[in-house]
Amino acid sequence: MSLTMERECPTCHGAGKIPWTGIYADTLEVLRSQTEELNGAQLARLAGIKPTAMCNRLVTLQRMGFALGRRYGKECLWRGV
Repeated sequence: MSLTMERECPTCHGAGKIPWTGIYADTLEVLRSQTEELNGAQLARLAGIKPTAMCNRLVTLQRMGFALGRRYGKECLWRGV
């Protein structure tokens, strides 16, 4: 006897997409609002947070595929995807 139970996802309600909120959504909004590449410190000033926090968020967004970082000398320039 095979028992199959189907249940709607409580987060996306069957849509297959989860709305993004919180710090990563805010960081991505700041990143995508820029027309040119900026380094982490510049983006941190725009967002009103510490540079270390911004760089950590940018690396996470890069791993998720939402940001691109490009090395330029000693700094990394970022842009949204």
